[in-house]
Amino acid sequence: MPTHSDDRQELAAGLRALRLDAGLSTTELARRLGWSQSKVSRVERDVTLAKPDDVDAWTRLLHAEPDLRRRLVALAERQGVELLEWKRAMAPGRRRLQEEINTLEAAASVIWVFSMDVIPGLVQTKRYAEGMIRLDHNPVPSEEEIVESAEARLARQAVLNDPAKRFKLLFAETALRRSLLPREDMQAQIARLIEVTRLPNVEIGVIAFATRERTQTFHAFAVLGDPDVDDNAIVLAELLTRGLTIRAPDEVREYIAHYERLAEGALFGDDLLRLLREVSEEAPWS
Repeated sequence: MPTHSDDRQELAAGLRALRLDAGLSTTELARRLGWSQSKVSRVERDVTLAKPDDVDAWTRLLHAEPDLRRRLVALAERQGVELLEWKRAMAPGRRRLQEEINTLEAAASVIWVFSMDVIPGLVQTKRYAEGMIRLDHNPVPSEEEIVESAEARLARQAVLNDPAKRFKLLFAETALRRSLLPREDMQAQIARLIEVTRLPNVEIGVIAFATRERTQTFHAFAVLGDPDVDDNAIVLAELLTRGLTIRAPDEVREYIAHYERLAEGALFGDDLLRLLREVSEEAPWS
């Protein structure tokens, strides 16, 4: 059975062969498709994953046989949803995983993150990050790995300083009240949240206990990139045994719409600051 890599290579090679058979340069094909030449080149070299709609447009323009067109579109769709064994992803080390996410975040023009009961990694303090990694069990991390992974997670936060990028971070009040760390560490984490709310390109929202929810939460997820702007917009979601990566543009848009519905029941701005200060003053942690 072909591997994920084999599928991608077959797709890229098939599209390139169609262009060559038609006697077109990458520049001319790009002009006819209304794309940039660099996009055509990246697709052919398998640097950019071809979207099903793009594959359909490419194959129809070059008059591919119906069976071949369906085959190539199916390959693109199969890459749209890819499941990775979470253990396999974690085996090389949590630090490398954080570095890979850092690369994806750096390429995205906008990032949406929804977390039900965890403060998002992009705004975690070092102690909070270490505490969350320490709770992992798949496999159980060593102390050295905890420190290295936390440092890699915090290194991702440098992307917040890019004014050209937008960040929308949403989580439930549960994340603020869980007894994960000693009181002073949780207060420091809330202080960090208050600090980040001052950044003009970051929007933080909290779904409070007192607010009537607008939709089911389902599960935590992150959307990296706008499918209408970024070539490789994706959704990342963590399950117990797997990491789920979704690339199909329509599904990515559905997650963005789901985020917006969730955000309808959240506190922002001054209302959020009042909640954060209230929780910090109450100091409910042991």
